[in-house]
Amino acid sequence: MDIKEYIDYFPEIADRERHEQFTLLEQARDTSFTPAAKRLFQMYCWLLPVFMIIGLGGLLYSLFGYSSWLPVAAFVIGLIISRQMINQRRKALIQRGLQQVLTPSDQH
Repeated sequence: MDIKEYIDYFPEIADRERHEQFTLLEQARDTSFTPAAKRLFQMYCWLLPVFMIIGLGGLLYSLFGYSSWLPVAAFVIGLIISRQMINQRRKALIQRGLQQVLTPSDQH
């Protein structure tokens, strides 16, 4: 996972030097994405688009009946929505890890 996109993103660390932000973000990633959490997140990344496409296909079918544009629309819209949801989940996990990294160890 590329964490460079999160440099200057989180207000908690935006005022720090870039190399320090990078180090903190790496620590946050390592804290949040343990092997078990990483497997769950990868499963989420694979299953969410499938369910979104199937769900949108079913919804469009029930609203409009079958037509030639329906599978294409369900595919495109499902991928766009699922990508946004995956990105939001990734940001939430990184932010949670960042909060754990920034919390002094005596408060754990």
